[in-house]
Amino acid sequence: MTQLDTQRAETPRLSMLPLLSDKDLARMLVLTIDWVRSHAREIPGFKRLGSYYRFCSQTVEQWLGSLDALFVAEQVTTLMKVPESWVYANAYQIPGLLRLGRYVRFRPVAIQEFLQGSEVVQ
Repeated sequence: MTQLDTQRAETPRLSMLPLLSDKDLARMLVLTIDWVRSHAREIPGFKRLGSYYRFCSQTVEQWLGSLDALFVAEQVTTLMKVPESWVYANAYQIPGLLRLGRYVRFRPVAIQEFLQGSEVVQ
């Protein structure tokens, strides 16, 4: 084993503890970077590195269920074939609901599991 291999083995890998940027998280939450920065302290896994806002990806993944972008009401209406007003009126009955201030988002994993387990009537 060379000295470089020994150093690599002793150095923790960043891929084991990746951090997400505020831009990455804004994309996942389907919100603006400004919203993420103003609510950062309320978001699980928040780390402030000087002027940078970072989020522990493992903690965010546990919170959201995955690192995929959340669904907005319009996407849920398409999947469930119901009007958007129905989604907002019945949001608390839809699995995977995530309220982010005044915004309503849905965890894709929960929605997909719900739809796969539901009987489809045609």
